[in-house]
Amino acid sequence: MASSHSASKMAVVRRLLLPLLLVGVLAAGLTGCLATQGDTSKVVKLSSVTKDGYVWDYYRNEAYPCSVSGYQTFVVGRKVGSSSTATAPMWVFMHGGGVGSFSASGQPLPNANRMDEESRTELLGHVTNDGLSAKVRDAGYRIVSVSMCSHDLYGGMNTADPNNPNTTPDGKRRPTTGLISAKAAIQFALATYPTDDYFVGGGSAGSAGTFHVAWALQQQGIAPAGIVPDASVLNQDYYRAAAEQGVCVGDQEASIKTGLLDRIHPEVAKPENQPHLLVARGALTVPILHVWNRGDTNTCGDVPMQCPVGDTTVTLGSTECAHRPLTLAIAALGPDSRSKNLPLCVEGPDATTACDKHVVTPIDGVSTLPGSPADYNAAIWDWIQERRADD
Repeated sequence: MASSHSASKMAVVRRLLLPLLLVGVLAAGLTGCLATQGDTSKVVKLSSVTKDGYVWDYYRNEAYPCSVSGYQTFVVGRKVGSSSTATAPMWVFMHGGGVGSFSASGQPLPNANRMDEESRTELLGHVTNDGLSAKVRDAGYRIVSVSMCSHDLYGGMNTADPNNPNTTPDGKRRPTTGLISAKAAIQFALATYPTDDYFVGGGSAGSAGTFHVAWALQQQGIAPAGIVPDASVLNQDYYRAAAEQGVCVGDQEASIKTGLLDRIHPEVAKPENQPHLLVARGALTVPILHVWNRGDTNTCGDVPMQCPVGDTTVTLGSTECAHRPLTLAIAALGPDSRSKNLPLCVEGPDATTACDKHVVTPIDGVSTLPGSPADYNAAIWDWIQERRADD
C-alpha cells in the first residue's frame, strides 16, 4: 500500500503531466494518425466521358483543398459494358510532377505547378497511355487516377503548410492533403464498386508516394494487394548526401532539402520511417515491386558519389545510390518474399546516355540489362497476377 507521501507525489506528477498529455492528444488530432479514414462525404461528381473503351467519372473532393486554388480531384474508370455490381480488381495510379514548398515570403517553390486543381483531361492522361496502363485496361480492371495538387509527394494528412499564404473560400489556411485525399479516393472507389484485389502504382513523385500511402492504408485495415513504384523513393540520406556533394541538385532535390519534410505527415517525415527501414523491420508488409532504371536522368544516372548505406559509405552512381537501401532491404527478405527488385536499362530520349528513361512503365520499352526481363511490363503484369493469387 502506497504511503500518503507517495500518493501525494503521484498526484502532483499526474497534475503536471495531464496538460502535456492533452497537448499531445490535441496536436495529434490536428493532423490525424496515418490510420485516419479519408473524408468522402464531400465528394462531388463533376462529369463523365467515354474514352479508350472506358467510362470515366470525374470527381472533386471538397474536403481537401489544393495548395493554391481548388480541391483534390480524381477519376474512376470502368470498362464499357462491364457490370458495376460484379466483383473486379482495381488499379490505382499516382502520377508524378516533382515536389514543392513555399518560401519565407510565401512564394511557391520551385514554382506553382501541381498546386492547383487538376482537370479530368490531365488525370486521364496518366491512365490512358501505353505500357502497363494498356495491360490494365485490356484486362478490364477498374481504374482510379488521383491528383497531387498539394505538391507534397502525397504526404499531407491535413498537415499545416509552412509559409503557404493561400486560403480556402471560408478563409482557412490551406493544409497539405496529398496522402489523406488519395486514401479518400481509394475508399470512395472501393465503396462504389465491389472489389477483390487492388493495386497502387506510381511514377516519379507518385512512385515515392506509394510507400506511405500503402503504409497508411495498411494501418487503416484496407491494404492494397501490392504496390508498383516506378523510379523514385524517398531516401533522405541520399538526398542529403547528394546536396552536400553537389551531385544532382535540381529543383526537386532543393525542395526536398528545404521544405518538403515540414509539409508532410510527421510519421512519414521521420528518418526511421524511410521505406527501406519500414521494410527491414516488417512495419510495411504490403508486397512491393521496386522498379528503377539504372541511368534515370532524374537522379543523374551514373554520376559517381559517396553513397551512405546504413553505417557505411560506398562509391556508387547517383541513381543506384538512391535505390540501394531499398534494394538491400528487399533482398534481405529472401527469395521467397512476395516483394521483388526490378532494376532495368531502358533507353530514354538521350541517345548518348544509357538507361536514361525516367518512369519506364508508361511506354512499351525494352530493357537491355543482363538478368532483367526485356519485356519488363509483361514481367510486372505477371507479378501483379501472382499477387492476385496470394489469397
